[in-house]
Amino acid sequence: MFKKALICILLATLLSCEDNTRINDCFRGIYVSELIEFRLPIYQKLIVNGGSLTSRIDGRLIHIIRNRSSDYIAFDLECPSRTCKSPLDISNLPTIICPCDNKKYNYLEGGRLIGEEGCSMLMYSISPVGTGAIQIRN
Repeated sequence: MFKKALICILLATLLSCEDNTRINDCFRGIYVSELIEFRLPIYQKLIVNGGSLTSRIDGRLIHIIRNRSSDYIAFDLECPSRTCKSPLDISNLPTIICPCDNKKYNYLEGGRLIGEEGCSMLMYSISPVGTGAIQIRN
């Protein structure tokens, strides 16, 4: 009897799984993992300090900035409300604006919303891979 109850509980637990992972406040179910090699022409801007580019990676529009030789920042250009069809406006960095609701974010502070509570931008971690590549993921 105890075995049957344990098996039922185990099956119920396994079958009732869902993705409740909260990533950077409001982004659920978004997983990016990509190796970016600087030898590819599209990524040449990331070879120099201060270089930046916007690229489609794993289906996401991501902006990457190289601050120093091994210091990179990357963030998603989808508005944190996730209802806006336009990408974030990055013309006044470090302030970033969602064109649909005019909310402002600061990527230097982890993508947090400026002046109010709410969802943060989706930020990515970047790890150097040797001297010719970086790994981007969340």
